[in-house]
Amino acid sequence: MRDPGGAIKMPNRMSEQELNKLINMLELEPESDTHIAAFMPIDNSKDECNGRLLVRADKIFIQDPLPGGTPAVISAVLPVHIHVNGLIISIPTEVTSQDTIEWEILEPPLYAITVSEDKLQAFFTLYSTKRYSWKLNDHSPVSWLEVDAGMNAEVVIGSLNLNQIISDFEKRKIIQNLNISGIHAELQNPTYQPIGVAKGRAAVPGDSAHVELFFSEIIENEFSEVEGQVDYRSHLRIPSTVRGEVIARRIPVVEGIPGYDVYGGILYPPLPTDVIMIASNNTVLLVNNEIRALREGRPRVTGDKIKSFDICTSYIVPGNVNIKSGNILFSGDVIIHGDVEDNMIIESLGNVYVAGSVYTSTITATGSILVKGNVANSKLYSGYFGVMYNRIYNSSQLLIEEVTQLQKAVRMLTKAVESRKQSVNYGQAVLLLLESKFQKIPQIIKDLLTVLTNIQAMYHQDLHQTLHFLNIFLKPTQLVDFLNDASLSGFINMLEELHGGVARMQENKVEVNIGKCQNSTLKSNGDILIHRDGIVQSDLFSSGNISFLKTYSVCRGSKLEAGGTITAYLVGGESGAQSYLKAKRSISVRKMYLGRITIDRYSADITEPVENKVFDIETVRMIR
Repeated sequence: MRDPGGAIKMPNRMSEQELNKLINMLELEPESDTHIAAFMPIDNSKDECNGRLLVRADKIFIQDPLPGGTPAVISAVLPVHIHVNGLIISIPTEVTSQDTIEWEILEPPLYAITVSEDKLQAFFTLYSTKRYSWKLNDHSPVSWLEVDAGMNAEVVIGSLNLNQIISDFEKRKIIQNLNISGIHAELQNPTYQPIGVAKGRAAVPGDSAHVELFFSEIIENEFSEVEGQVDYRSHLRIPSTVRGEVIARRIPVVEGIPGYDVYGGILYPPLPTDVIMIASNNTVLLVNNEIRALREGRPRVTGDKIKSFDICTSYIVPGNVNIKSGNILFSGDVIIHGDVEDNMIIESLGNVYVAGSVYTSTITATGSILVKGNVANSKLYSGYFGVMYNRIYNSSQLLIEEVTQLQKAVRMLTKAVESRKQSVNYGQAVLLLLESKFQKIPQIIKDLLTVLTNIQAMYHQDLHQTLHFLNIFLKPTQLVDFLNDASLSGFINMLEELHGGVARMQENKVEVNIGKCQNSTLKSNGDILIHRDGIVQSDLFSSGNISFLKTYSVCRGSKLEAGGTITAYLVGGESGAQSYLKAKRSISVRKMYLGRITIDRYSADITEPVENKVFDIETVRMIR
């Protein structure tokens, strides 16, 4: 190297790091190994220019490639692990004399300590009582080397003893009921199988509180007949009780017992759940957690964690429900001895029983619906759906939303007026907003009043104050003089209680039970049962099961969806009216022509008749 003036310039002094690197490359060995280079002659094969690797005396030697050649490639066979420049390699790697290569033996441990997932058991598995030395196997010079090693069973470099194992358990804090004698026996006579050496105690779960019912929640699905005539005196086989009878008893919570794991930690049992019982209409809660009836009628329980009991009264229609009788809204069971004629509405906060048929009408029930005859061009909603389609429920919900927005608007208007150092009468502000921004409220109130004033029994809550407020909104003079922010909040609370009261009337075990239906919609929070001819051109939705009870029952041109199973007999027909059946668990048919089957998320088209078939997820996936 020359400087700008042309003189020869000596290079900078080599650093200590570079010197050490050169020293490492020298591979200085005792005099007996100075001939190693002689083991790596250059042959005349086609890869004579490539780099070489040689293993001798537990050492790995590298010869760099000649010009035009490629570096040697190194890999390892377990338990040998190769480190190139300090990093362990997992794939074949090119190396040259510039690289630092080290090796180590990573054997499995002499034993293993494992703990079960629930931490209630610890296991000891012995693999070997001694550790032996290993030696790299010698290899002649090659361009691609797999480094392997062999164990020398004559040289023991370590032995396993009981104290070492116990110390390991103590480090892991596994000390609860440690079986030391079992470990010692395994060391003396190895089985090399996992043995249990520590055991905890599982927590004993308690018992949640539950309610013991002394009446049936299931309604008989057949009407009782005597000499061909419906026996109404039997009240259609409705469960009943008498005054003074105990209808339910609460069984209290039983607390669980804590346990412990192998680490000595406490295992707490899951907290048992409690049940609250409330005595509603015509019942009383006794000090011994029993519910007693105060009158004769149908005992009813609603709710889940909070169970409310009452004695449901009955509204009996001796003939047909029609324009003459009017629509029916009843806070209890409705029993109809005849038919439900065209364009009628029956809303029951209980069960509905119809001895005849239902034509072009709507029936909602927070309990069950039983129709002996035909359902044509109608809508039947039971349980949860009976609540959702109830007019009191929907009108009160809509009114709550509108009045809440009205209250916010009044507050904003009042604040804007006060910011100008002026004042406004609260009732007057409400009236102005009703006339301008909230014109829907008066009509919603009129609809709700129509429903509430036509209810045919004592409602499940006192409506006097609610009716009073509803009427005030329709009388501007009283509205201006009477209303303030506190009274408006109270009115919203009354509406929420009215709305929630209907929701709380939903019964737990409900069903829709009909003889046959056509062009109708049936929705049930429980089962749907068809006890006679079947269904045509109808939509059925059940959170439980849909079952056709007669072997001659048909299902044509309809859509069925069940949260559980569907059991049908004749589905579709030769005329080509397809049906669509969907269930969560399974669908069984005696004969099905054309249609579509869906189980959970899997669907299959039925293009050829099938007989005596049960469809589940696996069979549907095979058809697909």
